[in-house]
Amino acid sequence: MESATILAGIAAMHLLAVASPGPTLLVVTSHAIAGRRSDGFLVVLGVLFATAIWASLAAAGLGTMIAQFSWLYLGLRIAGAAYLIYMGARMLRSVAHGAPVDLKSSSRSTSGWRAVRAGFLTNISNPKVIAYYASLFGVMIPSDAPGAMFVAAVATAFAVSAVWWSFVTVFFALPVIQKIYVRARRWMDGVMGGFLIILGGRLLVSR
Repeated sequence: MESATILAGIAAMHLLAVASPGPTLLVVTSHAIAGRRSDGFLVVLGVLFATAIWASLAAAGLGTMIAQFSWLYLGLRIAGAAYLIYMGARMLRSVAHGAPVDLKSSSRSTSGWRAVRAGFLTNISNPKVIAYYASLFGVMIPSDAPGAMFVAAVATAFAVSAVWWSFVTVFFALPVIQKIYVRARRWMDGVMGGFLIILGGRLLVSR
């Protein structure tokens, strides 16, 4: 019963964390709303790959060790910031060109590999994620817990992420949402692109 309570607490806290606005939300929604639903799910797949890696490293106790390698932490942070700024700049350039949107064959619709890569890089290149998982597991899981508890914690975080990001993809891929996007495409892309650049800048200067 105690294990179930711990896992339920991890699920609740993780849901609040992944539902908060951030670069992953912008990347998932931008693909789902502007292209095909499959694009959104492929981005989610990339996000889940990164989630499994970061959560597993944290559960194995490697979060603190990675943070101690300042050069690795800095490199990941710079790479993540550069990628977010690059994506934001691409969206702003699209707004400036004013290219028409055809959701059946959208120029924003990417190949499967590129969609997976977008989700993976957005999540894996933010070294603060492993600090989050290390804190989450450190607070919620007793120090004398068996290894199976940490495996279950990783599985719980993965499942919550999968459910949440799948819900986001389905919602923003609804025809009515995509019709709204077509009418308001330029300012929506401008806002999303601007936020990605801001988030990239914050990641770059953060410590």
